[in-house]
Amino acid sequence: MKPSRMRFAILALISFGVTANYLDRAIIGIASPAIAREFALSPVAMGLIFSAFSWSYFAAQIPGGLALDRFGARLTYLVALAGWSLSTLMHATATGFASLFGWRLSLGLFEAPCFPANNSIVGAWFPRAERARAIGVYTSAEYVALGFATPLLLWLMNEHGWRALFVVSGVLGLMLVPAWWRLYREPAEIGRAHAE
Repeated sequence: MKPSRMRFAILALISFGVTANYLDRAIIGIASPAIAREFALSPVAMGLIFSAFSWSYFAAQIPGGLALDRFGARLTYLVALAGWSLSTLMHATATGFASLFGWRLSLGLFEAPCFPANNSIVGAWFPRAERARAIGVYTSAEYVALGFATPLLLWLMNEHGWRALFVVSGVLGLMLVPAWWRLYREPAEIGRAHAE
């Protein structure tokens, strides 16, 4: 059966998801000098805050994959996207080391299913001969946000403080949540099967 053209819309959707995902995890690199100054955090404390994301991201990979197998990409991605966006937003409420550490753990936990979900979605929507290209497209989206948005993010921080970075990034992610729920479907749900 001929692959549906909707696969390109699905690819755009997960590419936006990846852009939000990487922006949310990476903006702390821009904000970290201001955060360290405000809370008088040592380099060791900042290192632990940075590491917290990686620990929970690693720990949640397999559970995230199990959730995908059980509940499907539509629901799992929705929960992950809402969770990581809220976690990002909550960074703006941090009052010191403990709260920042906790929100970094939360961010890693919710971001973990993103890439297993993306691979599953590409496998479901794209014929085998197109999958590597599709993966290349959404993987390149990792660097769009930081590559093009860094000057804007620096301006935003200089004008409104480091907390504004997390508010804007979190809100942008939350805006994707209803779009994801409304637009994403499995191929079988719309009567289209991907070609092998």
